[in-house]
Amino acid sequence: APQKPAQEAADLNDILAERGACGVGFVANLSNEPSFNVVRDALTALGCMEHRGGCGSDNDSGDGAGLMSGIPWDLFDDWASKEGLAPFERTHTGVGMVFLPQNENSMAEAKAAVEKVFTDEGLEVLGWRPVPFNLSVVGRNAKETMPNILQIFVRIAKEDDADDIERELYICRKLIERATKSASWADELYFCSLSSRTIIYKGMLRSEVLGQFYLDLKNELYKSPFAIYHRRFSTNTSPRWPLAQPMRLLGHNGEINTIQ
Repeated sequence: APQKPAQEAADLNDILAERGACGVGFVANLSNEPSFNVVRDALTALGCMEHRGGCGSDNDSGDGAGLMSGIPWDLFDDWASKEGLAPFERTHTGVGMVFLPQNENSMAEAKAAVEKVFTDEGLEVLGWRPVPFNLSVVGRNAKETMPNILQIFVRIAKEDDADDIERELYICRKLIERATKSASWADELYFCSLSSRTIIYKGMLRSEVLGQFYLDLKNELYKSPFAIYHRRFSTNTSPRWPLAQPMRLLGHNGEINTIQ
């Protein structure tokens, strides 16, 4: 009996022509030595993934693109020096990449709430760093919903084991979510990453412009032994800055339904 169209085997050429899934990959230095070349190569590879993602009606607002790497301590120590701060104690410092509310008053409230949780948990807040960016490469739609983007540095003195430090940062993040869930700006506060090991730069951007938007990624002091890159195709949720990938632990390419 003739097959119904839905039952027919897909033609290989049709499969190869499909461009509906996310694009994901990684670059790593086998010697585990931090290098700017790793970040540069990952951005080049990510730029080749533009066809793996969608774009808004303005032709410039991407479904999402991002990069996960080791923490670029040389870059942050250079910033700290210019701010009159001591170099970071790398084994006991956590870095949070934070999306904050657009409204200045709401942002101030969110920052205060975040700091209170860290302080209550016995962590020392070392400071906030405004993340430098180039707004000219952001599409109109993405610009309308773009959050304030800052990094927070906290010192964890009560733990020595690396896994315990990561666990403490995870607990703090969950406590922050609980403490702020009733705030009017709760949906605008989002930790892209909070870790003593990794950091994530992402946004509602096209893959070709991620490195142009985040100026840190063009700084040769940004060194990492690895980089995971991702270009998002928004199949079942509308694009939003927090939904860009990689997520805090992984970047996936597949139909894992995103919780809204």
